[in-house]
Amino acid sequence: MARWSIAALVVLNLALGAWNFGVFARWGWGPDDGREPERLSQQIRPEAITLQVPAEAASEAASPAASDAAPSASAAASSPPSTRP
Repeated sequence: MARWSIAALVVLNLALGAWNFGVFARWGWGPDDGREPERLSQQIRPEAITLQVPAEAASEAASPAASDAAPSASAAASSPPSTRP
């Protein structure tokens, strides 16, 4: 009885491996590959998309003194106060 159980498990494991590699895909039994090619055909001029930075962020990025002071101020604000006895 144990031999048949092990043989059935081996056959099922081989079938699962074949399915995972797409052997049965030609018959419509392939795994979901996660791609959605129909979305690419629905895009309208994707190269026209641009990122717009708010004026405040652009002015902060332009001044080097503000960019140097900002990380130290944010690091000090995020670190908890030390309480030593």
